[in-house]
Amino acid sequence: LAPRVASTPPAPPRQGSAPEIMLWSLQLRFWAWRNDGYGGPKAHVRMFVLYFAPTENRRLAHTVGLQKGLLGVVNAFASARMEGENSVVIAHELLHTFGATDKYDAATNRPRFPDGYAEPAADPLYPQSKAEIMAGRIPLSAERAETPQDLEQTLIGAGTAREISWLK
Repeated sequence: LAPRVASTPPAPPRQGSAPEIMLWSLQLRFWAWRNDGYGGPKAHVRMFVLYFAPTENRRLAHTVGLQKGLLGVVNAFASARMEGENSVVIAHELLHTFGATDKYDAATNRPRFPDGYAEPAADPLYPQSKAEIMAGRIPLSAERAETPQDLEQTLIGAGTAREISWLK
């Protein structure tokens, strides 16, 4: 692990246009370069985790993992109780840096069938027992999905495995 970073990364634009997103991406890479205090061997991927006090019903801003730049920024809750869920989010963003794509519907946050299901051939289909890591939710019914509590409740599906070159 690298030492603590005192400054915060630039916030991504809300509903940004393509030029705004490109500018933010460059600003983020510059910020990461300036704040890379790791003294060990050159890292393949740099993940910055920003911790926030846990508060009831608080939602954190979206996290990002950039394939170009091998860089991620994760917003997490500073709570031992949230350690497992934080690990799921960190792993999800880490896989983005290696080329994995989201496998959920952005409008509903529910996993997309079949690639967002850990076991798309299960019979019965519901409830699923695990989440496909890039879908980020365990499908319990066609309308309901829940967040996995830790990495043991996730797996890397075939589609994600192909995207990150684990399968041909």
